[in-house]
Amino acid sequence: MITKDQLASAMMHECDVCKHLYEKLTPAALDYGPTPGQRNTLELLRYLAICGIAGTRCMAENNWKLFGDFAARVKEMPADEFPAAMDRQKAELQEFFAAVTDEALRTQPAPLPTGGTQPLGAAILMGPYKWLTAYKMQLFLYAKAAGVTGLGTANAWAGSDRRP
Repeated sequence: MITKDQLASAMMHECDVCKHLYEKLTPAALDYGPTPGQRNTLELLRYLAICGIAGTRCMAENNWKLFGDFAARVKEMPADEFPAAMDRQKAELQEFFAAVTDEALRTQPAPLPTGGTQPLGAAILMGPYKWLTAYKMQLFLYAKAAGVTGLGTANAWAGSDRRP
């Protein structure tokens, strides 16, 4: 079984990779969106800045209305505030994992955004952790599609540049 430290560490890693990818973006890449009506890169950054902690707290507190409070704090966030927002999310996630018990992760029912419940730890793994991972990949693909050069597998998964 995955431990809470392993889950927390995995979420911290995804946040760090997102910050690394942000550093690769050009100003023009911030406006990139695949089609009208889809998020552009800046909107994606805003979502990434809260999706991990927002989902985790909503599940832990049995209250999906909290998600709107988190979204409101990044609604107008300029791109250059993304690294600080990710650091804030990381700090809040670390505080959450420091306070939650293993017993709560194993047994506390957590509401899913699609209905139903799962134990809190499984819900965080299947929701907020996966969201961070999936939207990180979307950020990687948006950057590539917007013309950012030199991005490879190491950037997307390790948060580092490819070794020569």
